[in-house]
Amino acid sequence: MKTEKKKKDFKSEFGMMLALLKIGFIGFGGGSALIPVIEKEVVEERKLVTEEEFNKDVLVASITPGALPMEISTGLGKRAYGVGGMIVSALMLAFPGALITVAMLVAMSRLHSSVLTQIEILSIGISAFIACLLTEYSRKTLAEARAESKGRWKRAVVILVGVFLLTCGKAVYGILGFEGTPIVHLSTLQVLGVSMFGILYTHCKFTRKNLTVSGVLILGYIACLSFDLPYETYIYNGLRAVMVILAVWGLVRSILDDGQKKKISPKRMLQEEMAWILFFAVLSVPALLYGGHVLEFLGQGFLSSILSFGGGDAYLSVADGMFVNSGIVEKADFYGHLVPLVNLLPGSILCKTLSGIGYLLGFEMSSGSIPAGCLVALAGFACSVMASGGVFCLVSYIYECFESLSVFRLLSRWIRPIIAGTLLTVMLSLFSQNISTGAKLGCPAWIALGITALIYGMNLILLYVLRKKNGMLILCSIVATLVLGNVAILLF
Repeated sequence: MKTEKKKKDFKSEFGMMLALLKIGFIGFGGGSALIPVIEKEVVEERKLVTEEEFNKDVLVASITPGALPMEISTGLGKRAYGVGGMIVSALMLAFPGALITVAMLVAMSRLHSSVLTQIEILSIGISAFIACLLTEYSRKTLAEARAESKGRWKRAVVILVGVFLLTCGKAVYGILGFEGTPIVHLSTLQVLGVSMFGILYTHCKFTRKNLTVSGVLILGYIACLSFDLPYETYIYNGLRAVMVILAVWGLVRSILDDGQKKKISPKRMLQEEMAWILFFAVLSVPALLYGGHVLEFLGQGFLSSILSFGGGDAYLSVADGMFVNSGIVEKADFYGHLVPLVNLLPGSILCKTLSGIGYLLGFEMSSGSIPAGCLVALAGFACSVMASGGVFCLVSYIYECFESLSVFRLLSRWIRPIIAGTLLTVMLSLFSQNISTGAKLGCPAWIALGITALIYGMNLILLYVLRKKNGMLILCSIVATLVLGNVAILLF
């Protein structure tokens, strides 16, 4: 019996790692876009963790700096298989994008442009597949709310639609080809901040006082982000300060009302942090032997990772300030070679960027040695994984200490419709990105959008009518995209 159980555990562990590795290779569209992809593989198909556990990891990852999908996989691996599973899960998800990025940098001068063209075509179909799963995530969120009560379903719809309207402006402009900035264009991080303030302050008790105070502050905050107001900076900073103070006060009230936090020994958390440090040390020591700017690069890499709020595009601006302005990497290499690659290829932008900068730095320091570049790239990759995973484990521990509080139960209860609203915006962003990719390939916007819509519709049929699993959806998306994309290029 014990032997059978061990075989079963090994089989399920291997299956989970294989699933995360597959997601790493198809992970177009950014961190948030992979939430439903991971859920479908790990929760629905393999049933390795419960949906409640998955939602907790999504909540913690959403409020933690670093690479979001890697943090989610860290939490899932830790829940299912302990410290070892935590590190291997993060590696499986993060490694494919970093590997392909470094391989492309190595081969950039020799790589035929037709190969890059096929990768760009492929990204259109994979994005349409991911958009299908984003739709399924939103549908499932509303279905679960409806199963609980009609009242909760109505509130979930209002939250989902409200978040979508607050965040979709830039994506809509991109699809329609409009120039300029939309009036309302909050980022995912800003929406999460506003949502957490509302829940922490009101405790979802919508009295006249709570609605008035929270409503005035939130509307004022949105107005500062959307309009040019006199003394805008002072008003904006003042509103943020008041919202933070009231949110903290709401948390304190919850602690006073519900009792003290749970007493959880920090031993496990310290073991996890030590495991991350050991992981980083093993992979970075060879690069550190080269000296030069490697130590400075890794220090700034860690700092940039823990400052990485707001998604991949925001991280690129952080990386510019830390690595380009400091002279660690040349501006021409960063914007001419690395940035186009990290935006084109699957995987976490944070991991791909640090791996790519590491390669460029090592290659330059060693006067053109590819092995040296790869060693420093490996150290940069280890830095990004360690920073994201380590900070996630720390925040997860803090959350577990306080999760019995009513206000944290409310956060867990309503995080899913909030995330679903942001994912609908991500879906539009994928469509907008596909239009841009089509334009690079010489196709009109309506052709790129038409191909996206066809593959998106095909995936919906495969998912809802034929009940096919992810593997079939991915395979059909790849084949259909390569055929339609190449035909479109020949015709236009």
